[in-house]
Formats: sequence, C-alpha cells, structure tokens
Amino acid sequence: MVEAPSTTAAGPAGRAGLLRLAFGLTAVGLLIAIWGGYDQHWSWTGFRHNATLWDWLHIFLLPLALMAAPFWVRNHANLAPRHRMIFGSTVAAFATLVVLGYALDLGWTGFPGNELWDWLELLLLPLAIGLLPIWSKVLRERHRRHLIAAGAVLVAFGVAIVGGYGYGWHWTGFKGNTLFDWLQLFVAPIVLPIVLVPFAREWMATGVPARAGQEPAAGNDDDDAGAS
Repeated sequence: MVEAPSTTAAGPAGRAGLLRLAFGLTAVGLLIAIWGGYDQHWSWTGFRHNATLWDWLHIFLLPLALMAAPFWVRNHANLAPRHRMIFGSTVAAFATLVVLGYALDLGWTGFPGNELWDWLELLLLPLAIGLLPIWSKVLRERHRRHLIAAGAVLVAFGVAIVGGYGYGWHWTGFKGNTLFDWLQLFVAPIVLPIVLVPFAREWMATGVPARAGQEPAAGNDDDDAGAS
C-alpha cells in the first residue's frame, strides 16, 4: 500500500529518463555522422557535397516549429526579458548570416542562388505553426498597428508579384509559377492561423462551457418540479 505511489511516480520519471537517453544517443550519433561526412569524407552520409546550411534548414525548421509551438502557446505571455532578448538576438544573427551569405557568396550556407520564392517555401509553414499564438492574438485584438503592418506586408508583396511577373525581377523567383503553385505555397500557412485557430478557440470558449452549463440548469428544473 505504501510502495504503490512510489512505483507510479517512478514510471513517468523512468520514461522521461529513457527519452532523454534516446535523444542524447541520437544527437551523439548525428554529430559523429556529421563529423565523418564533412571531415573524414564518409560518402555514405552525403553530407560532404550536398548538405549546406540551407539543406539542414529544410530538414529541421518544420520539426523545430512543431516542438516550439506548444511551449510558445503556454508561455508566450510570460516570457522573461532575457528570453525575448535571446529570441531577438537569434533572429538578428540569422538575418545577418543571410545577408553575408549573399553578399560574400558563402557557399557553405547554400543561400546564394535561392530566390524569394524558395525562401517562402522554406519559411511560410514553419512560421505559421511556430507563431500560432501571435496569429491568434492579432486576429482577436486587431490593433491599428497590426492592420498597418499587415497592409505594409501586402503592399510590398504585391509590388514583388508585379515586378516578378511583369518586369522580370529574377530575385523574386515568381515568374513561371502558376496559380496551382501559389495554392500549394499558401493554403496550409493561411488555413492554419486564419481558419483552424479561430475555429478551435471558439469551440473551446463556447462549445464546451455551453454543454457543461446545460446540465446544472436541467438539474435545477427537476429540483423545482419536485419541490412543487
């Protein structure tokens, strides 16, 4: 009777320990493979010739967004200043690396040669998933600054579309893409924050409490009928 709680408590702790061990072993194995591919020329890894930073972003960016989204949903309103500083510094460092990658033609980044369309394919879905709380807040509050920012983005994007298709701006990568290509690019990132998030919020805010609130009302009516 006394040992049962300790066994139950040890179960989740043991599983968490196994998950951490498996994650650690996987990370070590991946690091060894990366070292062998780039430094020892292990051809079976494919890292030496093909895996630039751009390729690694394609592999890890979406999983990282999926892992970050639950944490972001729970804690985005209570982030400490140092966390915000770390996030801002990371974004600034990445933006600087992108600029240097193009300006200095850093081949190991894999950035040179990729156009705006390629960046949209890389970033739109992870951003839509990772920033779900922000989309939800913007759609709910709709402050003037949100509308101004959205309008500026839409205007800039419209100019890029006109320039890409009408004036042959090569850096956009838009020319040659059909309506079907645009649908493939935008449907998931738009459906997630604009359709699914408001639907889920309304369902959680109105659907469940409404059903829960009906039960006491029915019980009160029965009590009143019995009393009469």
